[in-house]
Amino acid sequence: MLVLNIGNKEYKIEFTIEASLCNECTEKVTNLMMNIAEASGKKAVREVVSSMTDVPQTTMTMFYAGLLEYHGEDGDGTIITKDDAKKLLKKYFAEHKEDGAGNFYSLMELLIEQMGNDGFFKQIGLEQMFAQAKEVKTPQDHKKKATKATEK
Repeated sequence: MLVLNIGNKEYKIEFTIEASLCNECTEKVTNLMMNIAEASGKKAVREVVSSMTDVPQTTMTMFYAGLLEYHGEDGDGTIITKDDAKKLLKKYFAEHKEDGAGNFYSLMELLIEQMGNDGFFKQIGLEQMFAQAKEVKTPQDHKKKATKATEK
């Protein structure tokens, strides 16, 4: 669990059941991870993420989903809507203007790391999907069949 101190209050961010049930979050994260998986190398991954036009919206959705477990309807009730999370995000950015953490990209990196720590990718089936994709064998029909003459 990630704890952010915003406005002298601690907010717990966790990517477990509540976050995985947020359709918008799972969709955006799945698309992001698929784009990253297609990129090869650290530089290419950075290029993919930095070229995304919806980094702010994706980060906002991830932030909201991460807050739901402890601060949503079943939690303390402080974050019920995405607008509630947006107001909190504005405070967070204002408080972190000078330290480099007060931007969408930096927060996205932090949230993705937390998703990994919380097992979010496994929870939504993303790890299994990637594992199955790696297991898919390349068709071998382009190769010549072995004949008795080539076997010797």
